[in-house]
Amino acid sequence: MKFAEKFDHALYKRLRHKRNRKHILLPTIITTLSLLFLIFVLETLNVGLRKDIGYSAIIFTSFAGSAFIMFMMPYSHASNIRRMIKAYVIAGIFGELGYLLTGVIGFYAASALTLFFVALLLFETDSAHPPAMGIAFAFVIFQVNFTGLFVVVVGVTILVLIKVALEKLGINP
Repeated sequence: MKFAEKFDHALYKRLRHKRNRKHILLPTIITTLSLLFLIFVLETLNVGLRKDIGYSAIIFTSFAGSAFIMFMMPYSHASNIRRMIKAYVIAGIFGELGYLLTGVIGFYAASALTLFFVALLLFETDSAHPPAMGIAFAFVIFQVNFTGLFVVVVGVTILVLIKVALEKLGINP
């Protein structure tokens, strides 16, 4: 198979929803239901963990971005399950380190270092998943302690389980 044929096939896979609108309805429903379930579970877990509404809002918006990528753009580079898991692990760890550094070097320096190292590691480990950057920054902004890592792990686990189940069913490859 020539490169041009491979490229055209890959392009078709990524853009098939633009050629036939029936391909967009199911992923949209899946994304919405996944987010509603995720919000329910995380909000239930999060009641005793959050300091204010902003903490939860940032976490949910990051997961909303991830759900969109995972279910609406299943052929994109960022929708790979391993990349997403690595990205959130890196973001969670460095977000927590950034939060801890805030008391030593200040908010702006800790934020800059956190975002710099997360972006660098996401690129170097080939685990680019942009919504994970939001998690790292949320940890610094809202001074999220180690219990926040648990919330992130649960959220990532839920998204991965939904994605794997849908792939097994052949619904969202």
